[in-house]
Amino acid sequence: MENKPGRGRPRVETWLTPMWKEIVLDAGRRGKHITQFLIELGISWDTHYALLKRNKEYSEAFNEYQKLCEQWWFDRAHTAMEETEGAGFNTRLWQVIMTNKFKDNWKSEKHIDIKTDGEKLNNTNTPIQIEIIRKQISDDENKVSD
Repeated sequence: MENKPGRGRPRVETWLTPMWKEIVLDAGRRGKHITQFLIELGISWDTHYALLKRNKEYSEAFNEYQKLCEQWWFDRAHTAMEETEGAGFNTRLWQVIMTNKFKDNWKSEKHIDIKTDGEKLNNTNTPIQIEIIRKQISDDENKVSD
């Protein structure tokens, strides 16, 4: 039986550079953003997400990239704290980078605990009413003087 080529365009795995894994891991070791290795590999965000779903080796390499990259950023902060006790280190920028780039491990959350008369609400269908108080302007203030 004759082998016919598959329909459609070939999967990225067939033309991706053999060095793809080292490119991904090296980007992590250097704290580079994911966009940098996607460009170097010549793949789009859509292709990246498709590979994460269907290619176990790519998914594992990406997870390792994430760990290496997070460690790179953490090491920068740690070094700054050791060497200069943080002088000149932009902790706010670092926090924003960590909470946005590594969402699963670095979260900045606020929790609101709602209570009524000092007691926590239970899971009943008790409606919560919110009263909005607005300053009412009298008709006199809105009138233009003659």
